Amino acid sequence: MLHHIKREIRVLGIVAKGSSDNYTIVGVVFRGNLWLDGVLKAHSNDADITDAFALMLLDSSHSGQVRVIILSTESLPNGMYVSAKELSAKTHKPVILLGDKVGTTNIWHNGEQKVKFLAVGVSRWSAEEILRVSTREGVTPEALRLAALISYALPD
Repeated sequence: MLHHIKREIRVLGIVAKGSSDNYTIVGVVFRGNLWLDGVLKAHSNDADITDAFALMLLDSSHSGQVRVIILSTESLPNGMYVSAKELSAKTHKPVILLGDKVGTTNIWHNGEQKVKFLAVGVSRWSAEEILRVSTREGVTPEALRLAALISYALPD
């Protein structure tokens, strides 16, 4: 449980790309919205990529430092699935899932932009504070934004 959200909280933003049975997963560890700490990469042949996400973090040197995982339903290819509850349980980290398809009424506003979110393993209020300190502008945390940029640069 996170009690105090520091400005330099280490956040893991995860995105995936691919199709059918070949998915590439990119994770970026960012300190708040300040600077990059690391980049992670994994592959999965399964549409349920919960295990691949968990193993990518647990097998990395960043596992002990990351305090929260953030991902977006918008960054998952069609047919791909991730369970935020299972991911939180397997990594022992809170998970914040962003996007219109999260099935919740929690909405985070940053200026005039807004996004729905589901928080697992952390309160709604702590999740909003994490989103605030990890986002420079708009509603996309820096770790997630950079992970998406890197994944776009990778060959299909």
